[in-house]
Parts: sequence; structure tokens; C-alpha cells
Amino acid sequence: MIAFHAISVVQDVYKVFAVIDASGTYSKMTQEITLARVVQAGVVPMDTATATSEPQKTWNREDALQWAEAYTSIFPAHKLLIESYMKAQEAIKKNEVLDSQR
Repeated sequence: MIAFHAISVVQDVYKVFAVIDASGTYSKMTQEITLARVVQAGVVPMDTATATSEPQKTWNREDALQWAEAYTSIFPAHKLLIESYMKAQEAIKKNEVLDSQR
């Protein structure tokens, strides 16, 4: 269903981004054919991670914690990355040697 709508809107002279992994299908061939059709029509394919992170632009912002909470609700494994970063920052503040520097 994503192909029909995306191609129709591109023909109306809009720049269209399609979140490909948010659209399910019953076969790999169908997925590949659909992706080829939308790209040929001018649609820009992306995945969910890209679609959720591009509006944020940077972690250097006051609402970074809210973005982190949103990511961990969409991508639970992202919480591990955030925890690792926070522990490294804590170690730096305490003048501890990071594991990566040992």
C-alpha cells in the first residue's frame, strides 16, 4: 500500500520519504519490487530509526532526555547504549580510567 500513496504524492510534486520497514509484506520479492518502484518514482526510502532521529538533529539540546525516552520505547536495545554513555560520563567526572583506555 505504501507504493501507491507514495508514488501518487510524488507525482503531485511533493518530496516524499517512505519508512520502508514500517510497511509489511508477505514476500521478499514484493518488498524488493516495491522498493525499486518507489525509488524510481523519486521517493526517498528510510527506516524507522532514521525517521525518528532526523527531527532531533543533535543530542546537545534541553529535551535530550525526552528524545532518549522516545528512542528506548521504539528501540529497547537503545537503552543499553544510553546507559553505557551515562556510565562513561560518570567515570570521567570521577577521573576514573575508562575500559576503552585500559
